[in-house]
Amino acid sequence: MKEYQTSHSNQLPPEADAGQIERVRQACEWDKISLGSSAQGNLHYWRIRSGTLRKVVREHIESGRKVFRKFDPIDNTKLLNSNLQANVTLFENKDIYVEMILTEGVVVILNAHEHTTVQRLPQ
Repeated sequence: MKEYQTSHSNQLPPEADAGQIERVRQACEWDKISLGSSAQGNLHYWRIRSGTLRKVVREHIESGRKVFRKFDPIDNTKLLNSNLQANVTLFENKDIYVEMILTEGVVVILNAHEHTTVQRLPQ
């Protein structure tokens, strides 16, 4: 079985719904993104600015690529209500794992880091 970075269940999670995806796209467009600690640390490593991360996430969505829900790491039979994830192309030959956390307001938290498993989410 394939093991995906984002779950213990060895299966792909369901895709996010259109409303959730649109919230992330709008947050990226309107600069309503807060960076999680993994994104903050990796921006320097990747030599990019936060605006670049917002741009590639927005382009990922606008090009019709996949965004998935996220399994609960404690109980992999359940999905987290506010967490989405995607395999996003940062630049040529460089894909990264991005987690998008929907908040009660308009802000979306982005976490981003290198892939930690061989099997990546499909784009």
